[in-house]
Amino acid sequence: MLPEKQILGILGDCDGEVGLYLEDVVTGELFTVNQDRVFPSASVIKIPILAALFNLAGQDKVNLTAEITIKPENRVGGCGVLSELNPGLRPTVLDVATLMIIQSDNAATNELIDLVGMDTVNDFARTLGLQHTLLQRKMMDGEAVKEGRDNFTCPRDIGRLLRSLVEGKVVSREASVKMLEIMKRQQLRNKLPALLPEDVTIAHKTGDLDRLEHDVGVFFLPERTYILAIFTNKLSSNMAGIDVINRVSRVVYDVLKD
Repeated sequence: MLPEKQILGILGDCDGEVGLYLEDVVTGELFTVNQDRVFPSASVIKIPILAALFNLAGQDKVNLTAEITIKPENRVGGCGVLSELNPGLRPTVLDVATLMIIQSDNAATNELIDLVGMDTVNDFARTLGLQHTLLQRKMMDGEAVKEGRDNFTCPRDIGRLLRSLVEGKVVSREASVKMLEIMKRQQLRNKLPALLPEDVTIAHKTGDLDRLEHDVGVFFLPERTYILAIFTNKLSSNMAGIDVINRVSRVVYDVLKD
């Protein structure tokens, strides 16, 4: 049984908006809260970008081993290291994609948005059944936000995408495995993994903005695989959202680990 009452108790302590998707992949048992509520995606949008990139690679339209440079206009601030490195550095496309996920590198993300194309990301999201996921701006583009062009998603969309990855249905089984392997190397670990044993394997992606905290992932336990996606917005503080994600993740783990 999923710990529905415990989760609702923790979410009840949150003074902002919340959304949650929890699925036991083995049994198919599902529990959701506000699963169709649309949230600013923050960096969670980087998973659909990764999926669209691998889709192009699967069609031989992008070479993941090709070396590229990061254009000056894409070397923005926020998370990541590429903006701080030699402008002449030539990482591979796969290197850039990896940094986009494991360090949430915004320069890497912007370069891949140019490479893949916003329309291509959105079109592929539709083919995956993601009804409320929309990429409309690059990272750190405050002017676009002021103009009403933000990036959005919802718990159901991300839960569906993560389940498709586990099932090997995003592009191909090989591509799905590669994407999950990248997500397992996530270095931003202050939310879903924070209160769990260090040896728990989680393929996940965080996101944060002012008074907004998300973390979404697949948990690979010895006897069970489950998906947990938690979204928060309009918080009293970012720490409040991190605390909610920490506590829900621990409650779910304690119940499903046995």
